[in-house]
Amino acid sequence: MEDISNRITKLTQELRALHAQLDWRTFQSYGPETQDRVLSDLLNTGIGHDLKQAIDLFSQFLWCYIESAAARTSADEVDYAQQSIRLAQITELLRLLHHSACPLVDSLAFVEHTAVTVHRRSEARQPRRVLKKGIA
Repeated sequence: MEDISNRITKLTQELRALHAQLDWRTFQSYGPETQDRVLSDLLNTGIGHDLKQAIDLFSQFLWCYIESAAARTSADEVDYAQQSIRLAQITELLRLLHHSACPLVDSLAFVEHTAVTVHRRSEARQPRRVLKKGIA
């Protein structure tokens, strides 16, 4: 698993470097021949499709984590505070991934759906507290 973390860190650094080049204003500053070459390379090699697949797999990985976290049954195994923080971070990542490709209305519905799903799953798995009469 450490290899995955290292690879994601390296990929993130590469994506940050690419970010400036993907800025539309920067792209417009290139000459028409350069623009045509770049777009041809992107479209003809299927790089955009491959990147989209990688992002989709990352999204699926995060959803699987949510499902796995929700399926844990033993209270001894779960640090609910840490799990809550992680689930909030994952939900935000999923929202950002979804928002980048969808209109705002769909994104808000997605966030609401994700929040409800996480809340239901965490409630279903948390041990119920029983209050005894006279004890606060």
